[in-house]
Amino acid sequence: MRGSEALRAAVYLLLLLFFTAGFHEAALLYAAAFLTSITAYDPAAAALIPKLVQKEELVKVNARISGGVQLMRFLALPSAGLLVSVLNDKSSLIFVAGAFSVSFIMIGFLIEKPAEFENKASWIKKFREGTHIYRKHKILLFLGILVSITSFGVFAAQTMYIPFVAEVLGGSSFEYGLFAASFPLGYIAGSFAASRMKVKDTFIYQIMMLALFIGGSTYLALGAADTLAAAMVIEIAAGAAMPFWNVYSTTLYQRLVPQSILGQVFSVRFLLTKAAAPLGIVYGTACAAQFGIQSLFLSIGAIICTVSGGGFLFLTFRRRSTVFNPKRL
Repeated sequence: MRGSEALRAAVYLLLLLFFTAGFHEAALLYAAAFLTSITAYDPAAAALIPKLVQKEELVKVNARISGGVQLMRFLALPSAGLLVSVLNDKSSLIFVAGAFSVSFIMIGFLIEKPAEFENKASWIKKFREGTHIYRKHKILLFLGILVSITSFGVFAAQTMYIPFVAEVLGGSSFEYGLFAASFPLGYIAGSFAASRMKVKDTFIYQIMMLALFIGGSTYLALGAADTLAAAMVIEIAAGAAMPFWNVYSTTLYQRLVPQSILGQVFSVRFLLTKAAAPLGIVYGTACAAQFGIQSLFLSIGAIICTVSGGGFLFLTFRRRSTVFNPKRL
């Protein structure tokens, strides 16, 4: 986690040096975006949580963390615009690099419970063990496939959000900001609800599939939306549904996977998520150009609803199986 934050701080400092030296090429921004995306922070943080809290608190803690992340994203968009307008680009880069540096320092104050392992192994070996865990727990492989398909749809849609607001809805940049803030606003509310709900383990998978199905339905609704207000309500609904997938999915991994390889397993899930991004972006661009943005949303919604609906029926049929009915969440 500290290495990840140090890398991101260093990238922004290097970008600052190039700008100070008079280099303002777009390629530098592309390189910075690529390097800052190479991060192990999220998988490592998710693997660390079970060592810091009791098992009974995992759902509540994961919901609070997930909601907190979305809250920061909700605040970051207007804050970034304000920061750039008040400060120049170099001062903004110093501020961002300083924020990552503060995060680096704060991570050092985390007190991790000592873990006992039978033997030490390289990270690569543990990564391979992390891939093998999917054979042992088929539900994790099933969820991993769903993550890839959902990520494909999400990235395909996000590439067209700006032209959707500008061209289809006829909105301004300010109205796009309102649209972009709607999802995290709904997510915060959904995270609060997920942390409060008591769900029986026999229904946990159905709730996760239902959350994905609702998410797919919101894309179908966006395909028919013609006003900004309607689009914002749809995005709020999508945000409110997603914590019931993300929080319970993360908790499931934390319960089923041994702590010694939990970080590597989360890394595999992270790879499954990001591997679908380029395909989704290509599909979103090509489909929107050929058939229109709203047709793109309709196709994404149809894909996610079909997969999640099929998963709902499959898991309902298999809910009494030991493979799909593990420890209580």
